[in-house]
Amino acid sequence: MEETTDSFNQQAANSIINFLKTNVPKNEVQKIDSELKTELVFAKKRSKQQKRKPIKKKTRCLTRKEKKTLGFYNIPRHSVKYEDVVQMNKIWLEYITEVLAMDEGVPEPNSKNWETLTLSLYKADYHGSMLTVVRSKCPSFINKTGICIMDTKNTFKIVSKDNIVTTIPKKECVFELYLKKFKVTLFGKLLCAKPAERSTKKVKGHLHPDL
Repeated sequence: MEETTDSFNQQAANSIINFLKTNVPKNEVQKIDSELKTELVFAKKRSKQQKRKPIKKKTRCLTRKEKKTLGFYNIPRHSVKYEDVVQMNKIWLEYITEVLAMDEGVPEPNSKNWETLTLSLYKADYHGSMLTVVRSKCPSFINKTGICIMDTKNTFKIVSKDNIVTTIPKKECVFELYLKKFKVTLFGKLLCAKPAERSTKKVKGHLHPDL
């Protein structure tokens, strides 16, 4: 089938060239073979190359609703062991130390670098951090301590040393964590956003909120 098509195209090209040769002035006949025929051949080659290009299939990612249906966000209460995520906490400590440039020391509260530090804390990813609830509207959450295994828009899921997964609402709680010799207080209200959104969102100055 391909050979038949090529033969037909060649005959069509030759017919056009012969037609031009009989109708153009004699002094222009010599140019036809060198110019027109070359263009037709190139056009033919280009059309073949275009046909050979593979069709790219569009990749589709799962929507949040589909992920929720598949159970991506469901972590059973006794499904994660504390020992299995301790290494995750060590990696997080290395990450946050580098992000906050803590090796260079902690800036003074009135300096410009202090604002940069607080902004970096807001934009940080808390997967792997060791969090303790120090204040909460729900008394049962107070003093809950564990390693964060999921940071969502409105909650932290933490694993405590007794291998229990607990979902802590951010908005209702104040958290503490330790970075080397420093104690950091985090107001959950200010962290009510997905980690990916916090890292790109512009943040205005905030007063310390109360519960």
